[in-house]
Amino acid sequence: MVSASNFLSEDKGTFKSFVSGFLPAEAAIPVRAECGDTELCVDVGDSVEEGQVIARSGSFCVHSSLPGEVVQISSEQYADGKQGLSVRVRLKGSFKFVGKSKRQFDWRFLDSDSLCELFLENGVVNTFNGCVSLYSQVKDSKAKILAVRLFDDDPSRVSESFVSETVYEKVVEGAAVIAKALGAGGVAFVYEKANSAMKRIYGDFDVDGSETAERFSDLFEGVKVLSVPVDVKKYPSGTMRNIVSASKSAARSLSRKERDSYSLFSEFCLNDFFIDSQTAVGAFDAVVLRTPVMSRFVHVTGDSLNAAAILRVKIGTPLRQLVEQCGGLKKRLARIVVNGIVLGYSVGSLDIPVSKMVKSVEFIPENQTTEECTEMCIRCGSCRKVCPMRLWPGNIYRAFKLAEVGDSRNGESEKAVLDSARLCIECGLCNSVCPSRLPLRQTIAFAKADLSESGAGNDSGMDNMPEYEI
Repeated sequence: MVSASNFLSEDKGTFKSFVSGFLPAEAAIPVRAECGDTELCVDVGDSVEEGQVIARSGSFCVHSSLPGEVVQISSEQYADGKQGLSVRVRLKGSFKFVGKSKRQFDWRFLDSDSLCELFLENGVVNTFNGCVSLYSQVKDSKAKILAVRLFDDDPSRVSESFVSETVYEKVVEGAAVIAKALGAGGVAFVYEKANSAMKRIYGDFDVDGSETAERFSDLFEGVKVLSVPVDVKKYPSGTMRNIVSASKSAARSLSRKERDSYSLFSEFCLNDFFIDSQTAVGAFDAVVLRTPVMSRFVHVTGDSLNAAAILRVKIGTPLRQLVEQCGGLKKRLARIVVNGIVLGYSVGSLDIPVSKMVKSVEFIPENQTTEECTEMCIRCGSCRKVCPMRLWPGNIYRAFKLAEVGDSRNGESEKAVLDSARLCIECGLCNSVCPSRLPLRQTIAFAKADLSESGAGNDSGMDNMPEYEI
């Protein structure tokens, strides 16, 4: 682990409210980035309403974020750098949700299947790690505990912390909705212990008679709620392993009487369920307000901009419109980074649309960029020294590259090295210290995906691994 101050956003703690993003004249709504193979429900020339389903699969629905006309369906680059199908909608007509009062529905009488159907029909995704259909995750889960991460796992972002503080009622009730859909017996709210606002809101759940506990207790009938403070001054602090370790520690610190009633948390493991605050808000909107997910809270920042902000942005809005809303560029733009300096992606165009996986966009000027050319691994060992899982990322990188070209000269030893990739938590620390600027985290992610597809990379037994420096 390293000090998070190495990556900390200068905007941390500065935003007290969000601003609604400008409505785009055209929204390029990503389809396959969100739900894999889909069936399009519209064609060029069709008129669509705000919130209308424009594509669907067996586990997900995609909605139009604008009312208007479908003017193009084509392959475009997504915010994670991949290519995929997008439906371009030109703004026209009246809104069905924006500016309208919304009725709140009582969801507590719904069963798990009904809640899951609402997740499906309203396009809710879990963005704890990537962007996955919440419906399919809940349907396949046997989790007994739901963990809600209330801070940003990448310290260069502030969007999740902001959401957890400013719309905490939605976060809490959305978590209760997901807990019921899972049939979970426990919920862990994992918050930044140095944040007084979060401590006041989320730290009182386990204190009988507190104002917060009384306000929310009826949402968690029959569910044990545990408040888990985490020291985010160290990185990484927001991985599944970090959260499991911190939650077990918090449960052990309770009084003997409380410890008995919270014994469920002693069995907390990586096979339980993990979400972030924006996922909880999506579940709230889908179930309580019956509103599709059509926007995201996005942290827009960077020294190329005249101003930084938290914008609530319509899905499909091009990045250049975020620049315009933040006062334009004051310095020559060299790089655009989506979802954080440590864990994010560098993209090459201002025309890329915001999708449901976007949490932040940073616009970096030329004077803050470094040489990007990679060199040969010099076997310095820096990646191994900094890895919290005590892996050797450089060796995994070399083994994967050899496997790509079909070089099997070292046989079983190379296979063993590749197998170790499944233990990687993808914190990105190896990238930050590599003098050769190798894409270690990204390559290991590819190796993990290959292992998963081949059936060799299941995570069974991972809970028995030592919790190194977490």
